[in-house]
Amino acid sequence: MLPRIQFPLVIAAAAALALASSAPARADDNLLQGPHPFLKDNELAVHVLIASGSGDSMSGGKLAIDYGYKLTGGWIPMWLGLALNFQRGACNQSPSLGACGQDSGDLFETLAGVRWSFATPIPLVPYVGAAAGLVFAFPNGASAAAGPMLRGVGGANYFFFDWLGVGGQVGFSLGNLGYDNTFMGSHTYQVFDVGGGLVFQF
Repeated sequence: MLPRIQFPLVIAAAAALALASSAPARADDNLLQGPHPFLKDNELAVHVLIASGSGDSMSGGKLAIDYGYKLTGGWIPMWLGLALNFQRGACNQSPSLGACGQDSGDLFETLAGVRWSFATPIPLVPYVGAAAGLVFAFPNGASAAAGPMLRGVGGANYFFFDWLGVGGQVGFSLGNLGYDNTFMGSHTYQVFDVGGGLVFQF
């Protein structure tokens, strides 16, 4: 009876050791070493940006959420892109100086467009994109407004796996806001932003 019990235990122990020793190798094999394969059709990116507005446009922190759907294959795939960006322009006035300026408040960008990704010999994927949509502004001390806008972006992501990457992005938004006479500045919407974030493909 004893040999019958020991033999399965030896087999089980050997199998456990083999699995344990092969686990790091499998993890290493999953790490991307060469070009990104672009196997998945969906992408979700979240970037934290610092926005600098020109003229009377708001500056501040910006959260950009982008969804992409791959339209074409190959080494330069084209993606349909949808984006929702939220920007917060903080009030820099102290309470003793009065109300916040009209160049502070909240902004929302809603966009649709296209983006192109470029394969390289390593898992670094540069990209460029263009989109159009609407911007909604809620300035301090003035009525809310909306208007059309265009946005261009460029950046690069480094993928550790074919589904997870990190990267940086720069963007430029240009448009016109339909303010009423409560807003005393320019109606031109012009914002440059830069930052980084995470990319998930699925």
